[in-house]
Parts: sequence; structure tokens; C-alpha cells
Amino acid sequence: MDIRLYDIKDGITKLGPDLRFGIWTQGCIRHCHGCMTPDSQPLDKGYLMAVEELASKIILSGRTEITVSGGEPFLQAKQLTKLIEIIRKEIDLGVIIYTGFTYEELVQSSNDDFLKLLDKCDLLVDGAYDESLNDGKNLRGSSNQRAIPLTERYKEFSREYGTKPAEVEFFFQEEKVSMVGVPSAEVLERFKNTIF
Repeated sequence: MDIRLYDIKDGITKLGPDLRFGIWTQGCIRHCHGCMTPDSQPLDKGYLMAVEELASKIILSGRTEITVSGGEPFLQAKQLTKLIEIIRKEIDLGVIIYTGFTYEELVQSSNDDFLKLLDKCDLLVDGAYDESLNDGKNLRGSSNQRAIPLTERYKEFSREYGTKPAEVEFFFQEEKVSMVGVPSAEVLERFKNTIF
């Protein structure tokens, strides 16, 4: 089984506690105005990787925590559920997922794959990005988004959600610069104007 990816990054620090492995899935149908990663929206772009290969990369990285964003992770719920199951056979993996769906939409859906992925998630950051509600606070794109602990693992950490200024970090690869985190609207605009 393959997963369609926009990007992966080892050692991120701005989308959850500790050093984490970041996964950005490819494909989103929302097209939120002001999206931080518009290149992750087309359903047929990005690149494919076997779920087992990605699991191996994460296990070999030594990370015990992942953050999944996108694109829209729940469009590849089956692949992500399998990924988490494979890794959890080897390590106690912590999982944070950013989604444009609300928690209620996921729970009330008739999609079993959504529910199975929710069951593997420790902390869900939910809700579509609303540029007019970008208040520059940490761990969220806009104030309508919520951090919902689904297990005890990140319950304490979730109390920090939206309480500090937004932070980002930069990764440099050959001719590509990636910004990781959830920037304020001003920082995002400056980044786009500088890089593009």
C-alpha cells in the first residue's frame, strides 16, 4: 500500500512537544484561502512511498512522536492507520494529527477509515483554516481550530495550545526552503514574498 506525500521532515519541533517526525500528506479538497501549503492540495501531485518504507524511516530515525498534517491527512486515513499500526509494533508512538475536518464531522461520518485513524490519534487539531481568524498564536492556524486530546498522552501539552506567539522553523534542502510550524499571517506573507 502506498501513501501520497507532500513532504516528510525528521527533527521538527514546532508542531508538538519534543523532536518529532513530520509527515505532510498530499491532497486536500478544501482550498482554504491563505493556505500555508497550497502545493499540497492537488490530489495527483506529490510523490508515492510504500507505507512500510515510511514506517521504516520513522523507526530508524529514533523518533517516538509524529505530527501529521497536509494536505488533508484523513483523505489517506487507511494508509495512515496502517503506518501507525506498523510503527506501534516496534515503539510507543505518539501521534498528533492536523485536519480541516472538525472532530464532530469525523465522528459522525459513516467512514470507517476516519474512525479507525481517530482511534490511533493522541491529539487532534481540528477545523479548516480561516485566514481572518489567524491570531498568530502557537500550534494553530486560526482561532476556530481546537486541540482535542483523545488520550492522556498530550493532555498536559494541549493546555499550551494557543497560549503563546506562533513559532516556525526553517529547513534547507538543496534549492528548497521549507517553513515548519504554524506562522502568523504576517510571517507567512513575508516568507512567500521572500522565497517565491
